[in-house]
Amino acid sequence: MLTGLRAYVVSNPRRNAQPGARFQGLRAVFSWWNEVKLAMARQSGWIVPLTALPVQLAYPPFEWPLLGWIGLVPLLLLLERSAAGARAWIGWGWGWGLVFHAVQFRWLPHALLDQGGLHWLPFTLLTTFSIATVSLYPAFAIGLSRWLSLRARLSALVTFPALFAIQDALLGFSPLGGQPLTSPASTQIESWLAQVLVPLLGASGLTFAIMLVNAAWSAACLSWMAARARSIRWSWMAAAPLLTIAGSIPPVAPNPNSEDRVVLIVPGNEPVERLARASQAPGVLRNYLAATLAGLDSEPGAKDPELVIWPESAVPGRVEQGRQLADLFEISGTLDVDFLLGSNARDQGRLFNSAYLVAAERFETRRYDKIRLVPFGEYVPASFRPWFGKKLTEGVQDYSAGTGDPLLHWRGLRLGLAICFESTVPAHARQAAQAGAEVLIVLSNDQWLTDSASRQHLRLTALRALEIGRDALVATNGGWSGVVRDGQLAELAAPGSGAFQASFRPAGHVTLWTRGGYAALSALLALWLAGALAWRLRRRRW
Repeated sequence: MLTGLRAYVVSNPRRNAQPGARFQGLRAVFSWWNEVKLAMARQSGWIVPLTALPVQLAYPPFEWPLLGWIGLVPLLLLLERSAAGARAWIGWGWGWGLVFHAVQFRWLPHALLDQGGLHWLPFTLLTTFSIATVSLYPAFAIGLSRWLSLRARLSALVTFPALFAIQDALLGFSPLGGQPLTSPASTQIESWLAQVLVPLLGASGLTFAIMLVNAAWSAACLSWMAARARSIRWSWMAAAPLLTIAGSIPPVAPNPNSEDRVVLIVPGNEPVERLARASQAPGVLRNYLAATLAGLDSEPGAKDPELVIWPESAVPGRVEQGRQLADLFEISGTLDVDFLLGSNARDQGRLFNSAYLVAAERFETRRYDKIRLVPFGEYVPASFRPWFGKKLTEGVQDYSAGTGDPLLHWRGLRLGLAICFESTVPAHARQAAQAGAEVLIVLSNDQWLTDSASRQHLRLTALRALEIGRDALVATNGGWSGVVRDGQLAELAAPGSGAFQASFRPAGHVTLWTRGGYAALSALLALWLAGALAWRLRRRRW
């Protein structure tokens, strides 16, 4: 391995006057690099999991989107140049997934140990099981890509982008209700490519494009290292940065519109405590809201808020107990504003995590019960109950899943609802859009999350809003709140911020993703792989 390096040190272009002698040192470096590549091919197992680290810089808290386009190049180079078989790469791919998801789920100790008070033994078993399970998905993509490379002679640079997009889509369905929390598409939400692809193909379609750009960079590196024809080398070296720049261009910022509806988002803990004390001292809440609405910095002629949005669990216990609902109706009528807030509900002995819409106009309450519950947080799966015990949230009784569509009617509009984890699941936002939702409203309690995890939650919500072509209003307790307008994070409020006025634009169009789900992406990936196979067979005949 040191032969090439020794030749480079000994060689001196000034002493050698023969034609081409000045390139001897460069050739020696390439010879040394070839030996390094052979060593990597023989002993790449311990290197593969480490290649999961560069791409982490594209996620919060760093949020360097450029790393999303090039972060997987080391993995693709090893996968393309390896001499190992598919079985070895399944194991190495699983190790890659373990490192990747262990970093991504670093908020679990805060959620389960600090906030949930879970004992260290069930915490260790639960996190090990969860990370080991979701890591099987990238292992499938990496191992199958290597198998196709060996059996069908298809380059991993061709098959890996499609297979990684497939595993990205599968994570939205399972395990335990879906875990699309680490999608690479979330790193590129504020790009024009996201605005074009996500409404058509879903977030996994954007993941496919990101993987293709990573493959282009890998092809450029391999062409340069293999000393191919100069035209081929420079073609790849030009194509890779051009694709990266083209995909990273930010979209045009949305303009305000006269048709926008105005709301007041009240994040944080203080308003929650005030609301919880409303039954004992209703004047406290009334004065707080009146002062907040009067203190809004609005231009002359601007609209007043029509709806006040509180986060999940804004009222501890059940808002239907005591005089809390009656007080809310009274305040709603006095201030001419409706309320949307999170609280528990009980119906026929079952407990629900619900969103209440209090409208004084008709003196009625509409309620949405959360459909997709958080495993272990809101219920314990039957197979885990013997060793896990009760759920992490307060109370012994598990929450029950609601039925029906995540939709509430309000002043001529249809509001799509998502409570906490639901805003990360693609199928949930699609169900709301198919039911006719004109905006997506997310109520969440992010005290369970770290700061970076809360920002990732907001980015995943932006993906869901892009998929269905709707604005999203996010009100959180202990996390990042904000507004997603045309797929962009238009307004952000850090944890602990006060109430802020926001606007949204009702939308009625139906995106291709809403109509067909993964049908368009499946057809595209099938054509991509079939075309690659046909091209390979044609070359073999020649």
